[in-house]
Amino acid sequence: MKVLIAGNFDVIHPGHIYFLTEASKLGEVTVVVARDETIKKFKGRAPIFNENERKLILENLKMIKKVILGDQKDFFTPVLLEKPDIIFLGPDQYSSWIEERINKSGLGTKIMRLNNRLPYSSSELKRRFLKVYPIDSTKET
Repeated sequence: MKVLIAGNFDVIHPGHIYFLTEASKLGEVTVVVARDETIKKFKGRAPIFNENERKLILENLKMIKKVILGDQKDFFTPVLLEKPDIIFLGPDQYSSWIEERINKSGLGTKIMRLNNRLPYSSSELKRRFLKVYPIDSTKET
């Protein structure tokens, strides 16, 4: 089975590892990495690691078979190119537009979702970093 997942994967944390591991139990995993411009558009900030750095990190995780960069014009293009059996989504990823596009495309791709998540998010990591490394403008880091 071909399993497709997508995301920013900016700072890999245990929640990502759990998500990727669960995806790999379903089949061979291809990851679509969000482009830098896409992250800027939706999050209002640049990623910590650029798209090529994030791609490199993911390529070196054993549960992933293939990593590709997302399409900047149409988020669905990687689905059409990869023709996955399953699109595996995180618990907070939006899916109705994906279902609509799958139906229109004639692909037999099934959407599955990770039902539970570990307590990690970008916001939680930011809070942890700031607790360990509080911002102090008088000190060099």
